[in-house]
Amino acid sequence: MKTIIVCTDFSHEAENATHYAASMAKENIYKIILFNLQTVSIHALNAQASADFFYAQTLKNQKKLEDKATELTRLYGIEAEHHLASGNFIEELENCIQAHSCEFLVMGMAEKTLEQKLLGNTVTRAIHRIKKPILIVPSHIEYTGIRKILFAYDTHKNMTWSALNDIYYFINEFNAEVEIFNVSERLEDFAEVIQDIDLNSGYDMDDIKYSFKMIQSIEVIKAIEEEIKLTNPDLLTMVPYKYNLVESLFHRSKTAIMAYKNKIPLLSIPLT
Repeated sequence: MKTIIVCTDFSHEAENATHYAASMAKENIYKIILFNLQTVSIHALNAQASADFFYAQTLKNQKKLEDKATELTRLYGIEAEHHLASGNFIEELENCIQAHSCEFLVMGMAEKTLEQKLLGNTVTRAIHRIKKPILIVPSHIEYTGIRKILFAYDTHKNMTWSALNDIYYFINEFNAEVEIFNVSERLEDFAEVIQDIDLNSGYDMDDIKYSFKMIQSIEVIKAIEEEIKLTNPDLLTMVPYKYNLVESLFHRSKTAIMAYKNKIPLLSIPLT
């Protein structure tokens, strides 16, 4: 059975993403693994709480995860398990991925705050460090199926065949149609894009409905947002480009920006 990992801290946005994932799991026969990273409050650390206190907190968190998994099984008729961890979020999430061999991850996204703008959050860190597709669900979205995918293709430098394999997986898994949408500042780039995405190379496209759309603009994010309004897709897909240290001083990840601003679920495909 295919497996998806759902990250939860039991916040509103995490609960919404959990039920979104459960609805998806029911439709596609996935098993869900609920991943929770338990944290210790600064007050408990300052008070030098006893080992018994931390043990009791672990049991409490374990029970909460177990109850949530049981609830999902009862409500959706799916198989649900849990994975409780403590320590570094990215490291423990990677351990969970290795332990359960998941297809992709699901995470909820809260409203953008000033702190997140300055420091980022667990979602944006995961986007750039986890080597699995991550489905990021806005806090107000319910699952109604994935029938149309908008693949926002930035430039040829951020694409690998591995990333395309992940995109084709979702297209085929959900029997969705896909629009490949490219925004470029120069008309000369369009020929490069067409040559780079050879959709007929190594893939059977007979059962896939796809289309291309290319526009010239210097406002990439705005163009993507306008295309979403125009075409009303169920899912936006992007591949985050890895900036080096110098580039990161002048550029912000468009995928991370869309994760904050997006009004529909965003599938971030790792560049591997």
